[in-house]
Amino acid sequence: MVAARSRAGVPAHRPSASALHHLAALWAEIAPAPDPTLPARLATLLRRLATTLAAEPFWPIAARDIGADLLTSGICGPVADVARAAEEILPPTLRLMRELGPAAVGPGGADGDQRLAAALDELVTGFTGALRDRAVADQVGLLSHTMRAQAGVRRALALSESHYRTVYTQGAVGIGIVSLDGFVLDLNPALRTMFGIAGPLDQPRPVTDFVHPDDIPEVIERFKRLDVDGRAPDDGDVLRMQLRFVRPDGLVLFTDVVTSLVRTDEGTATHLIAVVDDRSERTRLRLRLRRAAYHDQLTQLPNRSLTEQWVHRAFEAGGPEHVGICALDLDGLTGVNDGLGHQVGDQLLLAVAARLQMASGDHLVTRTGGDEFAVLVAEPDGVAGLCRVADRVLEAFATPFLVGGHTLTMTASIGVAAAPTATACPEELMRAADVALNWAKSRGGARRVVFDPERDAGESARFELLSGLPGAIDRGEFRLVYQPLVGLSGDRRMRGVEALVRWQHPVQGLLAPGRFIELAERSGSIVPLGRWILHTACAQAAQWYRELGGDAPYVSVNVSPVQLVEPDWVGVVASALHATGLPARLLQLEITEQAVLGDETAALEALVALRASGVRLALDDFGTGYSSLAWLRRLPVHALKIDGSFIDGLRHTDPDPVDSAIVGSLVGMAHALGLEVTAEWVETRVQADRLTALGCDVGQGRWFGDAGPAGWVPGLARRSIGT
Repeated sequence: MVAARSRAGVPAHRPSASALHHLAALWAEIAPAPDPTLPARLATLLRRLATTLAAEPFWPIAARDIGADLLTSGICGPVADVARAAEEILPPTLRLMRELGPAAVGPGGADGDQRLAAALDELVTGFTGALRDRAVADQVGLLSHTMRAQAGVRRALALSESHYRTVYTQGAVGIGIVSLDGFVLDLNPALRTMFGIAGPLDQPRPVTDFVHPDDIPEVIERFKRLDVDGRAPDDGDVLRMQLRFVRPDGLVLFTDVVTSLVRTDEGTATHLIAVVDDRSERTRLRLRLRRAAYHDQLTQLPNRSLTEQWVHRAFEAGGPEHVGICALDLDGLTGVNDGLGHQVGDQLLLAVAARLQMASGDHLVTRTGGDEFAVLVAEPDGVAGLCRVADRVLEAFATPFLVGGHTLTMTASIGVAAAPTATACPEELMRAADVALNWAKSRGGARRVVFDPERDAGESARFELLSGLPGAIDRGEFRLVYQPLVGLSGDRRMRGVEALVRWQHPVQGLLAPGRFIELAERSGSIVPLGRWILHTACAQAAQWYRELGGDAPYVSVNVSPVQLVEPDWVGVVASALHATGLPARLLQLEITEQAVLGDETAALEALVALRASGVRLALDDFGTGYSSLAWLRRLPVHALKIDGSFIDGLRHTDPDPVDSAIVGSLVGMAHALGLEVTAEWVETRVQADRLTALGCDVGQGRWFGDAGPAGWVPGLARRSIGT
């Protein structure tokens, strides 16, 4: 036997044993009576379902056998209770499978949910079919045995006339006698009750008088194919079909019909006997279950499964040329549920569903989650048309909701996305609508936002960087480069260097810190990255110290606000100095105002301890924040770094008088506080000379050299720079 193959051409999906047995145990709890052996039998059925889901080609009808075996697994309890238990077993079974099935037996992949839904549909078909067969088997089997025990039906009837009459007149199975030309001659009491007929037929009636109009062509075709002459094999005397009958009161019956030709001893066909099994309740149960699988039970709107089906079908051949989605999230529903109770929350959802349908007109409204809805639009009038639909929805929320004696003012966030069906795909469109919805929510809600491919591409690139950050240190992808810090007075020798990090990304190439530092701070990766920068910079500075002695420059390292308030940050710095042998005076840590203001008490304690250990401290980007003189006096820093935006105005021969006055004032104030002043963004000789005239102590920028490798530093330390 050839094993089923998965979509990748490897052996079929092997479900997680723990997830599968957990699902089997929960499934067994549905049974009306406890059975310790039931979970093992259900686990076997789950393994078969997993194999069916992963098979290629995918054949969902194979799940019918699993449904049939579910009936005999014992989950319905005693045989006598099967019919009653079926409606109590199938709905919770489907809920369990939809919630836990993907993890336990799901094949994964883009079409995993669709496969599971199709297989569950066929499983229900197999279950209800087996239930039907069990109900019919006892009585039809007895009748068939009696009718066919001998070579001819008439001989069998003659031998057991009394037995046959009992089955015919008292049995629960409907039986009818039909002439070879299609007239109903007689109906037994069970079939008359089924058809809603009070007494025996007063005259033969065409069988088409009872059959649903849509099924009449099939009945006529089957009569034409009857083997009246007996030339076909033995089973040619038996026809099986599913028919709908219409009662006089208009009620439609869904039935399974088995018709058998009755022959004389000589083999001549005389009439037909039809055994009719009413499966209307089972059919309606299946329809209810199908509706439950694809409709939200509270609002009765189509659910996420049906939403995804609609979108996928829209992209099939013959569908619309363009499709649009307005994905909606109800702002503040959690607060309503927590404050007023879930009953009021459910009433609110019903009111929201009604308003959405009114505001959306002919477009399909679905409920895709707890507080999420969608409006599906075929052939929208461009993005502008979709926006008009979204605006009508937002306007519908302008009127407060009167729910459970409460007046509730609610808003909604809406993500708008459209796509041509010829060049896009369903998954892209649904993702675009969700992304736009998240953008709307991130901006405070109560608005619509249209999907922007360029913005999404940027965020996707940032997400790719974010996902690669945690392992980049271990992979050795980060580099340090060093930019000179040059004394502006005297011979302009290098006083120190600032360590700047670069990321040698395996795909995107060399990245400047502006591309990833903010992501690292938001994700927490800045902590291990900052420690790596600190240790690497200290190790390199220690090497320069051993080579240059007293001429060795100090190394300046930027400290993130996240790092500064770490409980063990001071210990981390001390450990780096001890491990590398770098004197504390040759390490400068650069902080920003925001780093101190975030948790001022903790930050000041750390700075005081660092200064006491001999480490230099510099306040970076000074002049762009909200520092006051009183606050500045409290900071235990050695130096200020004036933000480059003020230095830029000094690059021309005729400098900006405002910038000159600001820089001069900052330098004077810093010197009055006993602080050294460093100017950033020094890119021309004019700037360097003007800063020297204003009394600035240190310059940094392209005029003195771009950031370079560590090997350049000893050579730069031995000569003047930018003279």
